Amino acid sequence: MSCTTARGPVVRSRTLGPVTPTDDQGAHPLVAIGFDRARVEETVAAGWAPGLAARVVRIDRGWATLQGTRKARRVPLRECPQIVVGDWLVPDGLGSLQRLGRRSLLVRRSVSGRDEPQHMAANVDVVLVTWALDTRVGSSRLKDMLALARDSGAVPVLVLSKVDTSDSGEGLLVELGDELEGVEVVTTSAVTGEGLDRLRELTTARTVVLLGASGAGKSTLTNVLLGADAQETADVGRTGEGRHTTTRRELLPLPGGGAIIDTPGIRAASTWDDPDEEEGPSPFPDMDELAEECRFSDCAHDGTPGCALDRAVAGGDLDPARRRDYLAYLAGHVAHVEARAAADREGRRERNRRHRP
Repeated sequence: MSCTTARGPVVRSRTLGPVTPTDDQGAHPLVAIGFDRARVEETVAAGWAPGLAARVVRIDRGWATLQGTRKARRVPLRECPQIVVGDWLVPDGLGSLQRLGRRSLLVRRSVSGRDEPQHMAANVDVVLVTWALDTRVGSSRLKDMLALARDSGAVPVLVLSKVDTSDSGEGLLVELGDELEGVEVVTTSAVTGEGLDRLRELTTARTVVLLGASGAGKSTLTNVLLGADAQETADVGRTGEGRHTTTRRELLPLPGGGAIIDTPGIRAASTWDDPDEEEGPSPFPDMDELAEECRFSDCAHDGTPGCALDRAVAGGDLDPARRRDYLAYLAGHVAHVEARAAADREGRRERNRRHRP
């Protein structure tokens, strides 16, 4: 079955309205993870069957996992190259999966250096920008993440984790200044329980995504909100940089309704100039994620020490053919950029020759 990603604008919403979880109870089997009455109406209006809708709940190693009303199934990403965790898909009866309109889209500039967007999560109501107060990483990355959250169309919330380990929160808020305009700040501690009740209020009956650097405590907070140890956690290293414990984006249902998306820690959060752009996202979003786990940010993926792609292939978690396709794609992109740069240089030389006296 092929996948058609219907184009359409991302609907922007910057206010966090009241939750009315009883309005749609029983309206659809997937209402608990976001298929509300408006989604049912959207699907019916297009002539599709709401009961066949599925949500993308996981993307990794070339596969997408779709959660339907009765069961989950996996489809190859090559059939649905432009979907992202959080998308809603419905079969159109003609052999294709149609993507419903996105209410929000978390997107950044590709970390591989390519001039293209990397879509991270869709149809999110709240972005929990998570920052550990014991971190020694510069706060410029935090400002970039707040910008990403603002641009997504979801409501940004700053979560200052590990408040029991540091009293630097007040100074950080002063440093951020205008960056926090309209942004709620929640200080939390998984040890003392501070702020966790407020996080539960923010996440109930909503789709939320945790965004932050490695070691920010995202997986710990996810486990607290889920009430179970669903995500692996690890201590922060000596450099102050966290260690990658989440290696994929995955949408998990919350006990009180709603869903949470834990994400791998991000090293870079450069905003994409046009978040509404639907053309040109990377066809290898899962590989881009995996490449962030490499020891070196400029890893060539050709035997470089600490290469996450090599490690995944050796462990049987990554198909060597997909790794070859990804490297061929990167090489083709480099060649394209170099050719374009050469053409630009030649164009400038020609203009200079024409304008010489």
